[in-house]
Amino acid sequence: MIRFLVLLTIGLAAGGLLAFLMVRDPGYVLVAYDEVTVETSLWFALACFVALAVLVYLVAFLVRRAARSGFAVSGWFRWRRVAKARNRSLEGFMLSAEGRWSEAKQALLESADRVDTPLANLVAAARAANELERYEERDAILARAGESTPQAAFTVELVRAELQRAAGQWGRSIATLDALRERAPRHPVVLKGLFEAHRHLDDWDAVAELAPSLPKDAAPDMADIHAAAWRARFAKVKASDHAAEHARKAWKAMPKQLRTDEGLVLDHVDALAGDAPVEAEAALRQALKKAWREAWVRRYANVGADPVKQLAIAKQWQKRRPDDPVLLLTLGRLSAATGNTDEAKSYLEASLEHREDPATLAELGRLYSKDGDRDAANAYLARALALKP
Repeated sequence: MIRFLVLLTIGLAAGGLLAFLMVRDPGYVLVAYDEVTVETSLWFALACFVALAVLVYLVAFLVRRAARSGFAVSGWFRWRRVAKARNRSLEGFMLSAEGRWSEAKQALLESADRVDTPLANLVAAARAANELERYEERDAILARAGESTPQAAFTVELVRAELQRAAGQWGRSIATLDALRERAPRHPVVLKGLFEAHRHLDDWDAVAELAPSLPKDAAPDMADIHAAAWRARFAKVKASDHAAEHARKAWKAMPKQLRTDEGLVLDHVDALAGDAPVEAEAALRQALKKAWREAWVRRYANVGADPVKQLAIAKQWQKRRPDDPVLLLTLGRLSAATGNTDEAKSYLEASLEHREDPATLAELGRLYSKDGDRDAANAYLARALALKP
């Protein structure tokens, strides 16, 4: 209140002083330009000047307000576009979670250019395209993702390799990952991806080379890896010409610790059996001296060498293992191969007393069928079928 009174007093004093000056001397102002002259009092000229200044100030103020309003309107529209794009992106991610890939891809691509993180939209859209088996479109979207966020180029290529594996494009995935490995030789995701792809393609030499480089938490059993690599090699040997010769070389080259592996011994024997059955029998007999494996005993009956000699050897084994059902099955098969059907039946029935095995029942069914006893043959075969999973 006091402040108001002080200001009022000062205003009245200033007004009074100004009125006194105007009455005392109105002053004189002459403005001439070319042939035009304007005459007025000093105080009127000052009033016009003040009015002009106020007018200029008001115009400037209105222009600024209009500009600010324009920015506000444009900002509002921009905010609306961003909000709409954000909602569309969210819709796309939700559609992806529901497996509605086509709709998800469309939603994610539509909003990719208007969100702060287009990379996430484009990667998700590429996954949707991959699920739709539109691989060219997938690659185009990933290229767009790399351009949108250049610093994420490595990550985009990792996603490309992952999607290629998911699509069964193992060769392409390996090519993508090989290029990344040149840039990051120890990157765990790159190494795991290469390991998985080469293992799927049964490229066991590459698998064995990659396995030691894997992180400890993902490192496989190297013995299993080496065994698988040699199984793949023997598979190629069996399909080649002169398989026996290649099998001998492979067996010599194979590490000694793998020569007791059940599957590798059988692979070696199988590779030899076609061209050199006698050598295959000797290899299998030598393996059985070191370790007794049921799978090897079963294979011994079908190695295709001299069944008479093999039967004599198997009978020697029976002295130490008289109740071994698998050995009795092998004795029955070898007896049948020598033409002694009754002895074969005796061994096979003895085997059944210790273990009812589909293979033993099938052998008995075949023998009884050969003898013309169809009822017995059918009974054994029916039991064999009942036991099979």
